[in-house]
Amino acid sequence: MSSHELEHALKMLEQITANFAWDEDAERAAAAVAAHIKRFWTPDMRRMVVQALAGGEVELSPRAARSVRLLA
Repeated sequence: MSSHELEHALKMLEQITANFAWDEDAERAAAAVAAHIKRFWTPDMRRMVVQALAGGEVELSPRAARSVRLLA
C-alpha cells in the first residue's frame, strides 16, 4: 500500500479513537477502537498500520497506539 493510503488510514484511526474519547477507561476505549477496526477494516489496512507502528514509522496518540497493539 502507498504512503498516501497509510496516511489516510492513520487519520481514520485517530478519528475513530477520538470518537471513543468519552470513555475515561483507556483500556476499554482502546479495545473498542480495536474491535471497530477488526470489524470494518480490511486485513491489508490493519496489517499496514500494525507494521508501520511496529517499525517506528509513525507516531500515534497513546490510545490509538494501544488500539493498534491490540490488533497485533
